[in-house]
Amino acid sequence: MFEPKKIGNLELKNRLVRSATAERMVDRDGAVTDDLIKLYETLSRGGIGTIITGHCFVRADGRSGWLMTGIHQDSLISGLQRLTGIVHRYDVKIFAQLNHTGRYAPGSIIGTNPLAPSVSESDLKGVYPPKEMTGKEIKELVQAFAQAAVRARESGFDGVQIHAAHGYLVNQFLSPYFNKRKDEWGGSLENRARLLYEILTAIKKTVGAEWPVWVKLNCEDFVEGGFSLSESLTVAEKLGTLPASGGTSGIDAIEISGGVQFQTVIQTGIDCPDKEAYFLPQAREFRKKITKPLLLVGGIRSRSVIEMILGGEGIDLVSLSRPLIKEPDFPHKLNKKTDDRATCVSCNACLGKRNDPVQCRLEEKIVVKKSGQ
Repeated sequence: MFEPKKIGNLELKNRLVRSATAERMVDRDGAVTDDLIKLYETLSRGGIGTIITGHCFVRADGRSGWLMTGIHQDSLISGLQRLTGIVHRYDVKIFAQLNHTGRYAPGSIIGTNPLAPSVSESDLKGVYPPKEMTGKEIKELVQAFAQAAVRARESGFDGVQIHAAHGYLVNQFLSPYFNKRKDEWGGSLENRARLLYEILTAIKKTVGAEWPVWVKLNCEDFVEGGFSLSESLTVAEKLGTLPASGGTSGIDAIEISGGVQFQTVIQTGIDCPDKEAYFLPQAREFRKKITKPLLLVGGIRSRSVIEMILGGEGIDLVSLSRPLIKEPDFPHKLNKKTDDRATCVSCNACLGKRNDPVQCRLEEKIVVKKSGQ
């Protein structure tokens, strides 16, 4: 896990990745704060090889809350440059995760109806019911992702990751659970995946084919009538071969995740190796068919499981999220062989409330107890 790894044209110092984790440490404009800088320096010092930021909204109507990081306007670039600068001091690579939350963007925050691939009668209630996107609005959204990638490159990021998982807008288009359209953006898998394909093509065309673009993709939605494993494999294969300008083609790496409901995306009770890597069965199917580099996330906690994933399973990189919330230096502990397993108990208390920073609440209780307060 601590051998260098080349993914595309990037040389990563090890095989461990901090998977995108919402930090909720920006101001109400989505701009970087000193607290976010401190967090990223702590993560970088902790021995991780690559960091993927918490999801960044590519347009103002795509944010999940007041404290989601923005990459939707040029005024944010200077703060993002501070972020990438501090990470690069430690020879760590950093990717900006690009996202639009679609129907889950709170209307009370974005000030308008959230966008969705389609709506049903049951959606049409409340002050801000979802609005079905027009073809023109979809094309405009594609360009919003491309322009966000331009800002990411100007901010010093080593690449971007398209968020196509967890029930957000790109996944909403992919999934028949959400997408009931009858036009070129719905129905067949090719049509439902069109938004993702066009986003990738637009980014590569805008920033250059050699600049790294990764994707976070649901292996399946784990809901009845949702995006299936066979569909995901078909999409992943095409992402790897899409034509791009400049002599290269396709996506540069695929991170395998899954689920559109909270308990599926972020499972609790990961207290033994047998419960770790809960998307590994699907990842095995990806490895059989997909030649592009693969990352695996999902409840990974221990040295033995990491070594098994990277060795026997042939996955290229291992992604960690909750363990690094509690122990940002967990990679160093693995490297020094002082610990074989993260102390994270997978309780999900770190997620807190919508307007609270994401941090380990269990660690807070330990500190308070030790201080006698």
